[in-house]
Amino acid sequence: MAIKQSVGFGVALAGLIAGLVPHHALAGAIGPKQQAHAARDDDDDDDDRKPVRQTKAAPKVRDHDDDDDGDGDDGPKRTGEIVVTAHQLDNARARVSASLGASTYSLSNDVIEKRPSGEAANLVNVLLQMPGVSQNGSGELHVRGAQGLQYRINNVIIPDGFTDLADTLRARFADKVELVTGALPAQYGLQTGGVVNITTKSGVYGQGGEVELNGGTLGRFEGAFDAMGSLGQTNYYVSGSYLRSDAGLSAPDRSTSPLHDHTDQIDGFAYFDRILDAQSRLSLIVGLSNDAYDLPHARGIDAATYSAVATFQRPLTIGTTTAYSGEAWGGHERVASQYGILSYQRSAGALTTQLSATVRASALAITPDVVGDVLFTGLAQAVSKHNLSTGLQAEGLYELSPAHRLRGGITFNWSRDRIRISYSVLPVDANGQQTSTSLLTLTGADAETRRQMGAYLEDEWLLGANLTLNTGLRFDSTTNTGGGDALSPRINAVWKPASGTTAHLGYARYFVPASEDTGTANAALLARTTGAWPTTTETAAKAERDDYLDLGVEQKLEDLTLGVDAYWRRARNLLDAVRIGSTVLSRPFNYARGKAWGVELTATYTEGPLSIWGNLAVAQIDGRTIIAGQAPFTAAQLQWIASHDVATNGDQRVTGSLGAAWHSGRLRLSADGVVGSGLPRSTVTGAPNGARMAANAQVNLAAVYRLEGLRHRPLNVRLDVLNAFGARYALQDGTSLAGGNAQWGTPRGIYAGIEQAF
Repeated sequence: MAIKQSVGFGVALAGLIAGLVPHHALAGAIGPKQQAHAARDDDDDDDDRKPVRQTKAAPKVRDHDDDDDGDGDDGPKRTGEIVVTAHQLDNARARVSASLGASTYSLSNDVIEKRPSGEAANLVNVLLQMPGVSQNGSGELHVRGAQGLQYRINNVIIPDGFTDLADTLRARFADKVELVTGALPAQYGLQTGGVVNITTKSGVYGQGGEVELNGGTLGRFEGAFDAMGSLGQTNYYVSGSYLRSDAGLSAPDRSTSPLHDHTDQIDGFAYFDRILDAQSRLSLIVGLSNDAYDLPHARGIDAATYSAVATFQRPLTIGTTTAYSGEAWGGHERVASQYGILSYQRSAGALTTQLSATVRASALAITPDVVGDVLFTGLAQAVSKHNLSTGLQAEGLYELSPAHRLRGGITFNWSRDRIRISYSVLPVDANGQQTSTSLLTLTGADAETRRQMGAYLEDEWLLGANLTLNTGLRFDSTTNTGGGDALSPRINAVWKPASGTTAHLGYARYFVPASEDTGTANAALLARTTGAWPTTTETAAKAERDDYLDLGVEQKLEDLTLGVDAYWRRARNLLDAVRIGSTVLSRPFNYARGKAWGVELTATYTEGPLSIWGNLAVAQIDGRTIIAGQAPFTAAQLQWIASHDVATNGDQRVTGSLGAAWHSGRLRLSADGVVGSGLPRSTVTGAPNGARMAANAQVNLAAVYRLEGLRHRPLNVRLDVLNAFGARYALQDGTSLAGGNAQWGTPRGIYAGIEQAF
């Protein structure tokens, strides 16, 4: 057996190299039998281009309309050899990135479109409907309490930027959104939270498009479009949108009309592919976003009487100004990102390979309200930050037999961060007493280059008719502070003991580099000023290392599907992050050790025009002893955490989501909601993360009615009511170890829109 496996791995590596040779060089080596094998569709569903069957998530709505999906948005369908080839290549790519043994939840575009907000929703709102996903304000997501997600488009890794990518991506371009979490197979690395894999729409399957307009309360207006089709042998899909709203970032108080919270957001996406022959294609993805935000602050506060804990004595005075109201306190922030992916895929006989090159450029600019920031917080930061990331990713699958598959891959990434910050502060003495009313301006600049390399091999065996074993080994290497090298073994088993019953068990060792800490203040530079850190010495953040166990069972009973998943995680150098002020800037810190456990329950029911789904997760994640990144914390906090287990910033003990959809003829009705038991906050006696924010719940409603529009193409009229019952709840109050300002959920919004197909 060992000899056979070694030969198999050698064949796989040779196959990966051979897969990069131009297709004409191998064409003569492929016989008819191999061609048929390459075209085999062995995915779980019958047709990848149909609405995706749900796995532990909301089911697709069954349609009884005259068109294919019930919403009247489908353009003319394309047929012919090129469509068959594209379908076969899609299936082959899916087999390369299979998530055997992990916990996988997926939503098709058909399902997303039928929910409140439809395709206008960003990925944050889509992912919040999946088990164990919670939000930490301003779009930051935690999955099973873990920080950070890896995002992939068509299985290609998108380099990290300055914000959570889900907060800027709209669901409009996605044919399927899949969350893979738990004990991940070896092809997934560098994150413990999970992987979001987005499959794009493609013009190879249809042509036409849609123009959307919607608007309503909170000053919201959005215009958007998408279009797909072919130009000769090149297929395309393009989309874009412009959004303006007076509710941009999380509100800092319970006001239903947030102050200084305007946002303008532009995003665009394009996907092109060209089928080169029956075994290969070339594809290009281009995306951009440009988001501008006002920085909101609470009403009814004044710097002269403000009492938040600080390293200096209040109140402060600049010139002759001491009083400064929250209504006057402002600031602006702009985040921009552009990314591109060029991929070549070849599937011939038993071998499928994909080679991709990626590039992403990100920019962050913060323009502070200098007087307001200094009087309230002691520090104003004017920030200009730029990042450039490039990468290569090569992955492949070699099918030794119908019961034995080998996967392998290698990734390289190079990134460069550059930052320049101008700090405005006031000088203080050793007791924190202001010594001058004149502002000091200090400047700092930093640049850091990071290189990452990852490689994996994975062996999938079908052992008998009902048991599949997937073993793998991953190696990662990351340069600079917070990096290191690691070998990570993975093993997953999937067992189907009876019809409709599937169980999985997996173990994974993880290696998670700390994010690069460029863009936060230097303790020595700000000493003896109002911007000084509570702790003057610290250790640089370290890479996290984890052991992860996951066990799950799913049972299908006619129209009802039930699932349960349990996990346990032990971490060394557990990573967390603290936010700097009200901006997107954050810095990592480590607990010496951490532990987590959780149980997730899922249920879906589909019968005729009615679909109902629900998810409930109970979890806990704790850390002890902060050993790196100590500067933002006081000596008392560090002492407490050294002798107590404390909840991490993403530890929401109970998280749930639920929803229902129903349609009849031209009318669709849907509702969904999320509930949470509350994120950590500090107690009134100062115990870090020793208390909880209040439990919260939000319900969203939607109605869509289809009419005959221009040129007899469908016109959908929709009404969305978000936070329908007007629940006002705080996500955090600024006292937790997460830092930052208070953040509240979005107020009630009522929006009307039209969607005209063409």
